[in-house]
Amino acid sequence: MANHSRVPNERSRRILGDLAETLGCSVDVFFDPSQNDDLSMTEELLNLWFSIEDPAARHRILDCARAVRAETEAQPRA
Repeated sequence: MANHSRVPNERSRRILGDLAETLGCSVDVFFDPSQNDDLSMTEELLNLWFSIEDPAARHRILDCARAVRAETEAQPRA
């Protein structure tokens, strides 16, 4: 039977630790509501990505993301 308590068990802690390390954030981000905006956007982006099965469409999305990043990097820093 699944454990649906808010206190993660050892396996859940390991998984959250791995996810946090991969995302480059603290495990606290999963529990701190003030940090959920970035996490929610990341989750939405991943869900959208996996829902798109057409490789050409995925390439267009990557091209768009790369263009936005290039624009951001080209802007002078204050």
